[in-house]
Amino acid sequence: MNKNIEYYLNLPWSFIIQWSDEDECYVASIAELDGCMSHGDTLEEATFMIKDALKCHLNAMLKDNCPIPEPLKSVDFKGNITYRTTPEKHFKLVKRAQKKGKSLNKFIDDILEEKLRESA
Repeated sequence: MNKNIEYYLNLPWSFIIQWSDEDECYVASIAELDGCMSHGDTLEEATFMIKDALKCHLNAMLKDNCPIPEPLKSVDFKGNITYRTTPEKHFKLVKRAQKKGKSLNKFIDDILEEKLRESA
C-alpha cells in the first residue's frame, strides 16, 4: 500500500483540544505526533488549525522520510492482557471479587472501567 498524505490524513488521530488560561485560547495537539500543535480563539478555529497543522506536520515527515507513528486502532486488540502480580495481591483481589459476587476478571474489569472514566 502506498502510504501517501491522503492515507495518513484519514487515520483516526487522537485530537486533544483544551482551554489554556495562560494563553487565553484553545490549544490543540495530536497525541500520537510529538510537536504537532496549534491553537485558536474558539473550538472551531482550534479544530481547523490543528487539522491544518496535522497536514503540514505529515507532509514534512514524508518529505524528510521520517517514520510516522500510526494511531492505535481498537480492532488491533483482542481483549487479552497478561498481568503478573504478587501472590498477596492476587489473593486480595480474589477475596474482594468473591465478596462482590464477581469473577476475578469481571472484578478487575469493573475497577479498570471506573478508573478510565475518572481519568477521561
